[in-house]
Amino acid sequence: MAQKYFAGTVKVEIKYEGDIDPQKHIPQELEYTIFENKTKTTVYNGLVQIMQDGDALTETQLWDLSMFGFGRLGTAVDREAMQNQLSKKKFSYEERSDTKTICGYVCKGYNVTVIAIEEDEEEDDDEDDATEIKLLIYTTTEIGKDGNINAFDYPGLSGFPMYSEFEKNDVKTIVQVKEVKKGKIKAVDFMIPSDYKMYDKEGFQKEMERIGEEMQKSKSNN
Repeated sequence: MAQKYFAGTVKVEIKYEGDIDPQKHIPQELEYTIFENKTKTTVYNGLVQIMQDGDALTETQLWDLSMFGFGRLGTAVDREAMQNQLSKKKFSYEERSDTKTICGYVCKGYNVTVIAIEEDEEEDDDEDDATEIKLLIYTTTEIGKDGNINAFDYPGLSGFPMYSEFEKNDVKTIVQVKEVKKGKIKAVDFMIPSDYKMYDKEGFQKEMERIGEEMQKSKSNN
């Protein structure tokens, strides 16, 4: 019989310790729609949808600016461009002996190190000026189809992250799943609606700059 993979929604809560000015540290909650190794996240109060396909290694952003009179537009990052982005980071994972139970899922723990290589470095193996982030992550293999569920954030890590914590600039960020709901999610839910106008990276940036200028002019006139 064919394996039945996870389909449903996952809500995460984000907490900050340290400099906790709420205006500086957003968001405080996110919801993911998941089907196999595809995820969809809605941010900025519904204005933006980010869709990622861990198998195809593609990412699509859809911006609904119709309420501002600018219609709907989007852009996509293909596999080659995403691989280029990921090549600027190095990931290492050390499995821990402890576990954590979150929303009924028993999760394995990992010590994770991510090294982001500066773009202006002449030699990729010179890590002296690179940014290093250490994380504590707990994952479950019961969400997602396989390891490709982490293809964008933690390639090679097994299991969907149910809990993570890391420190940067004296602020600790804790991300923990607070609700998991299985549901009827289908691949069609990740298709791009026909009323979105899609741009390449450069065209999207230019269009967003134009929209920003138009919105600024409108504010000035009012």
